[in-house]
Amino acid sequence: MNTPMIRYLLGRVLQFQAGFLGLTVAVGLIYRENECWSFAAAALVCLLVGTLFVRKKPQDMSFYAKEGYMVVALSWILLSITGAVPYVLNGEIPRFEDALFEVVSGFTTTGASILVNVEAMSHVGLFWRSFTHWVGGMGVLVFMLAIMPATGGPGMFLMQAESPGPSVGKLVPRLKGTAKMLYGMYISFTLLELAVLLVLGLPFFDAITTAFGTAGTGGFAITSASMGGYSTAIQATVTVFMILFGVNFNVYFLMWIRKPKDAFRCEEMRCYLTIIAAAVLLITFNIMGGFESFFEAFHHAAFQVGSVITTTGFATVDFNQWPEFSKTILVIIMFVGACAGSTGGGIKVSRIMIMFRTIGKELDCIIHPRTVKKIRFEGREV
Repeated sequence: MNTPMIRYLLGRVLQFQAGFLGLTVAVGLIYRENECWSFAAAALVCLLVGTLFVRKKPQDMSFYAKEGYMVVALSWILLSITGAVPYVLNGEIPRFEDALFEVVSGFTTTGASILVNVEAMSHVGLFWRSFTHWVGGMGVLVFMLAIMPATGGPGMFLMQAESPGPSVGKLVPRLKGTAKMLYGMYISFTLLELAVLLVLGLPFFDAITTAFGTAGTGGFAITSASMGGYSTAIQATVTVFMILFGVNFNVYFLMWIRKPKDAFRCEEMRCYLTIIAAAVLLITFNIMGGFESFFEAFHHAAFQVGSVITTTGFATVDFNQWPEFSKTILVIIMFVGACAGSTGGGIKVSRIMIMFRTIGKELDCIIHPRTVKKIRFEGREV
């Protein structure tokens, strides 16, 4: 285990955390809230400790899979602890275990919360909650790879350890370029959603926190009613972007390099969209009796399906009141999840597809013991 290399990279992570906390301090200064000083203190500590860790560059730069997994695990622990401390210092979440739960839920884009009255929090506290979703959605280590000098081998092991999908590949020859491309697309979609929400009349603070929660598919909202208090147009916009962030980012890369045919040939994306369409239609017809029109039922069904399959967690209505059939569909698609290589959670559509193809192969082998059959996915042998 190359301990000096691990220490060096953890120092970089702490430096980035100082920057993230510093951005939150800026929000507090804009709104003139005293709660921001606890974030400033945490940022200063992260910066000092991080600088101390990276002061001496390791002589041995060798870095393999075990170091990659160790850095990723320790990084998320450090981010969570340092992100929770400001809440305890400013008294918004007095108990450390509660603050840690809230921040871990944010960075992992889980979306579970201990807060009963969300509106009682300061702007700086609400911004930090949503911002942890945005950072955790793509991963802070991918962000590191995008802006740090090229590190060669270590980068690929970090990317493999950070990636939520079955496998990791490079979009462009250099890994640094891949990380830049991923974050470029991530930022672009976030800004696009922010712009649309602003055009629809949503206040800037509401729009940016909603965009962060949607992009990271995390679901922290700044009101206890989640998305229920916003207009139909805003809810529809969030629906579309939740589904878009659940698509494999490789698809967007192929579109960007003007290969739309290759993008639409993506088996996983087609299956993902088919699941969404089928679930929306089935739930719409099942809940029509509880709404005034087909459109209203379709609207809420589409929102909840998009929210659940991407594991975002936003809500427009209390879907616990829906019939058992609709709730069963939501539970099933929650486990299925979004596409690999997206910010969505769940098992991932690609794994589900491979599982069913494996079952089919095993059944064929039982019926025809001499058969030789290979599983193929996206044109490649698994």
